[in-house]
Amino acid sequence: MDEYTDLDWNWEFYEELVDDVDENKNIIQCISCGKCVGDCPAAKVSNFNSRKIIKKVLRGDKSVLKDSDIWYCYLCERCKRVCPKENINIPLLIINLRNESFKKGYGPKYNDLRKYVEMSERFLTQGTVVEAPLGHNLPQERVDEIYEICNFARIKYVFKASKIDQSKRNKKTKKKTK
Repeated sequence: MDEYTDLDWNWEFYEELVDDVDENKNIIQCISCGKCVGDCPAAKVSNFNSRKIIKKVLRGDKSVLKDSDIWYCYLCERCKRVCPKENINIPLLIINLRNESFKKGYGPKYNDLRKYVEMSERFLTQGTVVEAPLGHNLPQERVDEIYEICNFARIKYVFKASKIDQSKRNKKTKKKTK
């Protein structure tokens, strides 16, 4: 584990985030126990690691805004439910980091967005994100939010386009094998 001194920490970035979203003040209580990562469906299928993200935020490392990781979170709130500390809302932090990323002109890279769309499509079409579902289904409130986000981001349109592209590729493959 990395050891840091007080000189290594830059509180300005943290202060910017908590000024924007008051509830993010609670991330300072994180004890890095790892429960959030261990129970995270996004961590099982991507490089998403909420502990590393929180560590970067607390260190003042703004490179987190350019990281692919902030785009892999499903906002399912499993991390929030298993956290032993009260009122640490990692999904809210992720949303805030995504907003800040857009404000700074970064946003998701094409491959990041493509992976997120694939994961969202799997959720919308199969009801799960990972191969073996983790315990119970998402609460209906969270499912409704995901649908709203997908509609806003026109992800359903992307699914339709990707299915058309896939069927074209399948036809080309069939022609080549004949």
